Amino acid sequence: MSRASLREFISSVLVRKRLRFGDLRRLQRDVLPTGIATREEAETLITLDQALSKADVDWPAYLTTAVRDFVVSTSNPAGCVDGETAAWLVSQLSSSQPRTALAIAREIVLEANEVDEVLLSFVESHRRKPKPSLPGSAFTPHETLEALGTREQSGRNECSLSA
Repeated sequence: MSRASLREFISSVLVRKRLRFGDLRRLQRDVLPTGIATREEAETLITLDQALSKADVDWPAYLTTAVRDFVVSTSNPAGCVDGETAAWLVSQLSSSQPRTALAIAREIVLEANEVDEVLLSFVESHRRKPKPSLPGSAFTPHETLEALGTREQSGRNECSLSA
């Protein structure tokens, strides 16, 4: 959709600092029916998320999915998030709400075939720190990049990010 439509949508939502159910449906149906198409659109939505005092329950999932799909599908080759793209994304996410930032970054790490170390480091540095186990507890909380689903890449893709 046109930038003017996105700009108008953002302006109307910012007046209330609330994104309601109808607003989200209008964004999906009329403003960005095919999802995010440019970095500018992604940046605008990430910035909007920061400005909201209240949002529809489905907003975080929509934003996460839309940004993930944009980043993964526009990477070259598709599914391989290079250093420049990772640095851009981390710069955007660094000033956003921590929960949103981590959700977006984690989804990209899980979806992409290969991800630059910049984004992996961002996820690792923003993950929740494990709480010490109580004596006698059988559960020791831990979360590593392996637990996030980072996987062996051999034979799975045609990425060559280290070049």
